[in-house]
Amino acid sequence: MLHGHLHLTAKESSLKVFAIDIGMGTQDVLVYETRKNHENNIKMVFPSPTRILARRVMQADRNLFVRGVTMGGGPFAFALKSHVDRGFRVAMQTEAASTVRDDLNQVRELGIEVVEEPPFDNYTVIETKDVNLEFYREILESLGEDFNFDYIGVAVQDHGRAPPGESDRVFRFKNFRRLMERGKSYLELGYKEPPEYYTRMQGVMNTLKDYNVFISDSKLAAIVGALHGIKERPVIAIDVGNGHTLIALVGEDDRVIGMLEHHTGLLNKNKLEELIIRFANGNVTNEEIYNDSGHGCHIIESVGIEQIRRILVTGPNRKMLQNSSLEVEFATPIGDVMMTGTIGLVDMIEYLSR
Repeated sequence: MLHGHLHLTAKESSLKVFAIDIGMGTQDVLVYETRKNHENNIKMVFPSPTRILARRVMQADRNLFVRGVTMGGGPFAFALKSHVDRGFRVAMQTEAASTVRDDLNQVRELGIEVVEEPPFDNYTVIETKDVNLEFYREILESLGEDFNFDYIGVAVQDHGRAPPGESDRVFRFKNFRRLMERGKSYLELGYKEPPEYYTRMQGVMNTLKDYNVFISDSKLAAIVGALHGIKERPVIAIDVGNGHTLIALVGEDDRVIGMLEHHTGLLNKNKLEELIIRFANGNVTNEEIYNDSGHGCHIIESVGIEQIRRILVTGPNRKMLQNSSLEVEFATPIGDVMMTGTIGLVDMIEYLSR
């Protein structure tokens, strides 16, 4: 197998995937080979790239020049603003600056300079990218593992660059709706070639341009992973994340027939339980969720809460539904909740490779 190309023949039964799910807190890795038992595949969890770079910024005592591609912001963006507030200069290349804000005027308003070359002397260089394959190559090769994969699977959260005048929340959910309506299966919630408006995904694709890449939004990968090995239908999968909570309804024919995304900080157990019931019954509108400062809701077909066979819950804030009045189950695909997004990527890649 050579990186960048899929080399499976009809006689081959093994697919080898390097899957990485990059969140706000951690980056979770699954080195997956179909010929191995799940327990024998390599799993790794490290701090997220944004937290690693934020720590570097906080430790810096010089001006910073930031170059690279668009990646996840969060702690890294806050650390850059703090560095400016401490009296240092921060300059970023245009593509890297989109890590902080899509609107570069807003980046400049934070005191960050947007330039292509360093405008000062005596500076520290920081490179932005979500996926550092060389780091993982070194680890795996030190263990005697080959770094050759049929696919690199990546999950990142990407709101997309909304057109001028359109809300980021509206734009994000509109694109989720497009994915729902185009797909014949919940296993089609990703891309081999993501749309241009997904700037963070484009950054990943640029970093991994020599590889065969499959990419998905981290919320969607978590939904797919929560349903790993689950055969009953209709079924609801819920990812209660740090920032967003996504609810998805998968029907008898494996299509996603409903999706709702809200901000986790605006939910509590009772409110989420009520939303789940009303969502299953088809009694939640897009306007209601948006007006409540969420992202949106789209229901193609309602089935009724009494028809739902199982409710699977994952995500770092899944305990919001602990001791729920609903019969929920905490998803542990391949025995490890931290691998939910990565096995979701693998399941989508296996479906794509049939």
